[in-house]
Amino acid sequence: MDKIVSARLDPAAVDEMNRAARLLGITKKRFLEEAIRLRAQQIASGEASDVWAQTSGAWKRDEPVATTIRRSRRAFNRAFKRHHGG
Repeated sequence: MDKIVSARLDPAAVDEMNRAARLLGITKKRFLEEAIRLRAQQIASGEASDVWAQTSGAWKRDEPVATTIRRSRRAFNRAFKRHHGG
């Protein structure tokens, strides 16, 4: 049995989907199902970007460590005071 999925889509994306489905001569349902399957296959086959490669080195900053710590503490203290009245 088919399931109903609800999603808010950008109007331009909906127009593109309608155009593509019409050109291919398939239903929008079939178009979406094929698109989902293609994306899942990309992930399974490793064609999708490597998350480890993207996040490797994420700890490297363009600013000195002391500056990062100072900014982080300042943001934390402001949030703490806002939520706990200080």
